[in-house]
Amino acid sequence: MGFENFRLNVAARVLLLFGLIAVAIWGATHTAWQVTPIVCGILAVVLMVELVRYVESVNRELAEFISFVAHDDFAVSLPLARKGRVFRKLEAAYQLLVGKYRSLNLQRAANHQYLEALVEHVSVAVVCLDGRGAVTLMNREAKALFKVPHLAALKSFDRIDPNLPGVIEELADGGRALITVRNADETLQLALFATEFELLGERYKLISFQNIRDELEQREIDFSQKLIKVLTHEIMNSVTPIISLTKLIHDRLVDEKTGELTMNLARDEQQDLARGLASIHSRGSGLLKFVQAYSVLTNLPRPSFADVEVAALLDRAHALMGPALAASGVDLQVQNIGAHMSVRADPQQLEQVLINLLKNASEALAGRSDGRVILRSVRDDHGKVLIQVIDNGPGIDAAHLDDIFLPFFTTKRSGSGVGLSVSRQIMALNKGMLTVKTAPGTGSEFTLRFR
Repeated sequence: MGFENFRLNVAARVLLLFGLIAVAIWGATHTAWQVTPIVCGILAVVLMVELVRYVESVNRELAEFISFVAHDDFAVSLPLARKGRVFRKLEAAYQLLVGKYRSLNLQRAANHQYLEALVEHVSVAVVCLDGRGAVTLMNREAKALFKVPHLAALKSFDRIDPNLPGVIEELADGGRALITVRNADETLQLALFATEFELLGERYKLISFQNIRDELEQREIDFSQKLIKVLTHEIMNSVTPIISLTKLIHDRLVDEKTGELTMNLARDEQQDLARGLASIHSRGSGLLKFVQAYSVLTNLPRPSFADVEVAALLDRAHALMGPALAASGVDLQVQNIGAHMSVRADPQQLEQVLINLLKNASEALAGRSDGRVILRSVRDDHGKVLIQVIDNGPGIDAAHLDDIFLPFFTTKRSGSGVGLSVSRQIMALNKGMLTVKTAPGTGSEFTLRFR
């Protein structure tokens, strides 16, 4: 039938169906005809099947349309308007849906291109792994860093270094690691940072790789230059008077004209020689202590990690140092802001760090009648445990702030200059760091931070 209106098509088919059924019934009951009722019955069955197929054609077209959309084919349209006014709104809704899907698809493609361009533009190597360990993203910097066009999976990283897959696998969300790898003829100092996230029910791990070899080498050079400067200063301070005094003693004991040893010395000359020898002994002893202090810096033991209850740690530090500070007129207070705080570290080494800091605070408060030191434990904004040693002393001069952690640097006449340096090294060995905040006249605040 050529009707374009869906209602007319259905109505015509229904009327014709009823007509055929009526003729078949009438012919079978009121006449002796046999062929006519049979033909009408067959035609009625055929027409009923065709009517059902016609009515279901809308569902078939809708299913086909949804299939096209599912395969991101937005060129197809549903010719429903020709079926009549009843389907024009439906077709308009279909077209609106197609437009929305096309817009979302274009936006998704644009966002994907934007993120790809952004990842390729960053100057840090980035690799993304899915939950099965397959590499889903590897930017240009990663390919250049590892000198490979592509890595298929986590186990492929053993081509770069056998230890690298294990390090990557152990990194949890927010985890960091530092590893030295040798790629071809180049040694890399890689700093790794991992972030885990879930997308569409799939877990992903995003790892950044940063080669910090140049920065470490520059830090090493800077540190070496500062250390050499301090070593030179200390050695020259000891060796110069020793050379001068030995020259003086030689001139007094050896006759300048004959070169022979003479012992005919006046009493004041003998006293000068005695003082010179005492000075040589003093400077030699000082130089020996300096070397012994240096050996302390280079022979720190590896930490024995354990779960350390912070409150108990502070109480032990107070018991050890409280009486000595009280004897110096310094009030030592313990504050635990928060409950059930613990850190993973070597308890003996942490005690040593706190003892060093409390000694420094006590010396900074010498001669003050209102000296006060607060030993405090708190959590930062990220929930990390902090241990702080706060004093109300004179503070640290800004000119010395960059040097206080340098070995052998000290502003105290009797100090060795290794306490803060050793404390910082101990914190580094315990996967933490030691920082300071100070200003002249406002005191100092040393903070032990733990990862």
